[in-house]
Amino acid sequence: MGIKPSKSRQNLIDNLVEPRLLNVPDNTKALQLLTNLNYFQVINGLENIFLSTNNPKKFNKVSIYDFERLYYDSKKIATEISRSLDDFEERLKGSISYHFSQAYCKNINDTMQYTNKNNYRDATEFVGYPLISGQYGKIIRTFNETTNSKKFLFFQPWFLTNLVQQNDHVDENFYRDTQYTAPNNVVSYINDSQVAVPLWVAIETLTFGSLIYLCHYLKDDDMSNVLNDFGLTANDRMIFLNVLDVLKELRNHIAHGNLLFRFQTPAYIKFTNDFVNRFQLNPRTRGTISTNRRVSYASEIYLYDALKILNNFYSTKNTVRQFKKMFYHNMKSMQSAEIYNNRIIRMIGAPSYRHLKDLT
Repeated sequence: MGIKPSKSRQNLIDNLVEPRLLNVPDNTKALQLLTNLNYFQVINGLENIFLSTNNPKKFNKVSIYDFERLYYDSKKIATEISRSLDDFEERLKGSISYHFSQAYCKNINDTMQYTNKNNYRDATEFVGYPLISGQYGKIIRTFNETTNSKKFLFFQPWFLTNLVQQNDHVDENFYRDTQYTAPNNVVSYINDSQVAVPLWVAIETLTFGSLIYLCHYLKDDDMSNVLNDFGLTANDRMIFLNVLDVLKELRNHIAHGNLLFRFQTPAYIKFTNDFVNRFQLNPRTRGTISTNRRVSYASEIYLYDALKILNNFYSTKNTVRQFKKMFYHNMKSMQSAEIYNNRIIRMIGAPSYRHLKDLT
C-alpha cells in the first residue's frame, strides 16, 4: 500500500465522495466530524464493514453518518466491557490483598510483609513451567532480579517511599504508628521508619500487569484461595493466568481508544491447551505438536472469545444489549444492514448472532 502523505480534511472528504461514492449530505458537518474524531479510527477502521467493492473501494448507499453512528455505538459497547473489566480488577485486588494479609500481615509489625520476597514462591524452581519461553519468561526472571530498578515493584527498596510521596490519598501521618517496628526483609519508608501502608491500600495503585506478576508469585495455598473466590480450583492456576493475559489485553485495547471490533490478542500471548479447551476458544493460530512434544502454542483470539472468557466471571448481558442496539440502529438506518451486521459478527470472531446473544 505504501506510505500515505498527510491530506487536508477536505481532501479526505473529497476522496470519499469521489471516487468512493460515500454520501456526504453536509460538508460542514463532515468537516466537524473529522475534526472531532480520528479519520484512521472512524473511516479506515470501519470501511471494510461498509464497502460494496474492495478493488476499487466503493460504497453503495452508505453515508458518512453511518460511520459516525457505528463508531459511537462501538464506544458504548466498549464502555460496558470496561465496566465489567473494572469490576473484575477490583475483585482480584480485593481477593489477593485479603488472603495474603490473612496469611502474612495480621500483626501491626507485619504490615509490610507483602514486600518480603520470602513470602512468595520462586517459579524458576518449578520444572516445566508453562509458557516460560513466551509471555511468562520475563515475569519469572524478574522474581530473582538483582538490579533494584528492574525488581518487581513490591521488592524495590524505594517502593513504600514512592507509594507515600506519589499518591495524595496515602497520608504518612495517617499510616504512622509509634508501635510499629519493621521486621527484617521488608521495605521501609525513607523519612519515617514507623510508617507502614497495608496491602489493601497499596494494591489499589497497582496496574493490571502488576497483578498478573503477583498471581505468578503467590504461593500455592494463597493463590488457591484467590482462585476459589473466582469459582476455580488450585488446578486451574495456569488457566486463570491465561484469563488474566486476555483481559489485560482487552482492557489496554479499550483504554487506548482502539477500535473495539478490531480487538485481537497479540501473537506473543500464547495459550495452553487447557485454557483453549476450557472456554472452547477459536484461536487464529492453533499451535503444533511434534513427536509428543509441543512445538508452539495457540495464540490470537478475537473479541467474541474474549467476551466468552469475561462472561465466566462477570455477566456480559449489558454488553450484548449494546450490540443488539447497534444492530437495530443499522437495520433502521441502512439498506443492506443485514450484510453489514454479519460482517461485524465475523470481524469479532463470533460464529453467529445467536452465539453472541447467548453471552447473557
